[in-house]
Amino acid sequence: RTRMLLGEKFPFNEMAKKLYDLTAPEYDYRKFGRIVEELNQALPGSGSGREKILEFRRRISIPGDRLLEVMTKTTQEFHDMSMDRMTLTGNSIPRVRVRRLPSPDMAFLSILFGYDYNHLEYERNFNLDYPWTVDNVIECIGHEMEPGHLTYYARRTQTYIDTCWPEMAVVQQFSPSSAFTEGSARYVISMCFDHSSEQKTEFERQVIFKAAGLDAGLADLMPLWHEYCEIAGYGKLEVTRKVWDQVWSCKEAADFLKDYGIISPEAEDESVLHLAADDGHFVAHDYARDVVKAYFKQEASTVDEEWRLYEKLCCGHMSMGEMEKALR
Repeated sequence: RTRMLLGEKFPFNEMAKKLYDLTAPEYDYRKFGRIVEELNQALPGSGSGREKILEFRRRISIPGDRLLEVMTKTTQEFHDMSMDRMTLTGNSIPRVRVRRLPSPDMAFLSILFGYDYNHLEYERNFNLDYPWTVDNVIECIGHEMEPGHLTYYARRTQTYIDTCWPEMAVVQQFSPSSAFTEGSARYVISMCFDHSSEQKTEFERQVIFKAAGLDAGLADLMPLWHEYCEIAGYGKLEVTRKVWDQVWSCKEAADFLKDYGIISPEAEDESVLHLAADDGHFVAHDYARDVVKAYFKQEASTVDEEWRLYEKLCCGHMSMGEMEKALR
């Protein structure tokens, strides 16, 4: 990372390997067309598949006057699920606020007030101007708070205190540990619902759709929508790789994302340069999630065993390269 900041240039795959110990293989581009066609057949309304995607995203958007209730209830539900599955004190459920932040691109602002061994004083301010939808609510709460990052860092810091092992307290943003942090936080959301799309859909219907005042009948379409969101994440990975390696221009990259409804038709071409705030973001998030998923499926035969494995790995160092190697 230091060499990059000093101006040294690396090909995208080499950059991701040096930072995260991961190399995402080229994605199967046929999946983009297939998922758009499936959505075209399934989603309500008229027009092209892309137009239906944009309209569905609008219909599952959270109204600003309902955001606090949605975030508060979803945070409580994920806290309770985490308590049921992990060895936690229960003292660290974050406070939730909503407010307008300086930029609509800022999803949230976090404030850490203090920490001791069994208690984390933490507040998260969600941006009223951010385009919240049902899918990114569930992703943000489970991933960024409990049982994702908040739980991970709490368990990790407790281990640091127990063992006097100072390295345990530090996770570099651009590192294999960071990739595990992000990938496992993404995967643990599915574990919360026993990897059942039916359980997840019912949660979204009863908690998020209801609190947001949205049409609960649309919840039945969420499993397909989540599949689209995962594929869209790989679309962003491919765009950042090709722009980084100067294979595509910003216009070519933006046109690709617009064709599949991943970004708005009105988005400026240069928006592809700001898809992520950090280099290799989608390798360290989307591809890392799938590596973690494959590793957990290989090492654990039940969801309960996956939870025990997750808690164990929260308290230790993990090499993503070793995890990939174990899958070969």
